[in-house]
Amino acid sequence: MSRADFIATRDRLIAAANADPKLAQVRSAAVQDAPQLRVDMDETKLSVLGLSESDVNDTLSSAWGAVYVNDFIDRGRIKRVYIQGDAPFRMLPSDLDQWFVRGANGVMTPFSAFATSRWETGPNTVGRFNGRSSYEIQGEAGPGVSSGEAMKEMAALQRKVARGTSVAWSGLSFQETQSSGQAPLLYAVSILVVFGLCASVRGPGGAAVAQRGQL
Repeated sequence: MSRADFIATRDRLIAAANADPKLAQVRSAAVQDAPQLRVDMDETKLSVLGLSESDVNDTLSSAWGAVYVNDFIDRGRIKRVYIQGDAPFRMLPSDLDQWFVRGANGVMTPFSAFATSRWETGPNTVGRFNGRSSYEIQGEAGPGVSSGEAMKEMAALQRKVARGTSVAWSGLSFQETQSSGQAPLLYAVSILVVFGLCASVRGPGGAAVAQRGQL
């Protein structure tokens, strides 16, 4: 399933869940896709010019981000030195044409000789769960509906609306699924604890032990 189909399937599941009276405020926890600047490098030109992708990536990370260089002492305090491109020279995609990359032979090569840039829309983060691409969906049970019933309803909707996907619980929902079916055992343990406490307050011969005060 492509990413576009995966997103469309997620949106259909959320829409169906919000239309179900057993569920409420169902929403995706993922951050919406945002515009991103893509830099395409021609590997053939890089090889001819004596450059490597690591050389280009180092220049990009230094100019756009920041790179730690060393420390210096200023009035008895240790301060760090970072390098970064000045703001007027890293604001527009066309600013890339003003940058140069130093190759292994020491020659400075402009970005325009081997790279092009364009805008595209992409995810800020890529969700993974149990090693698979995933989206986190949050929600609540509808009025008068238990959390367990709401989880069963959500799983049923997933099988009906989002075919080709699977569902897995996390956090409190996962803990609830793990503890389901253990209620009889918990009741039995609680009864044993109560009887144990009652036995502990009785003395020899079955007489209750109590401390009496004097008026």
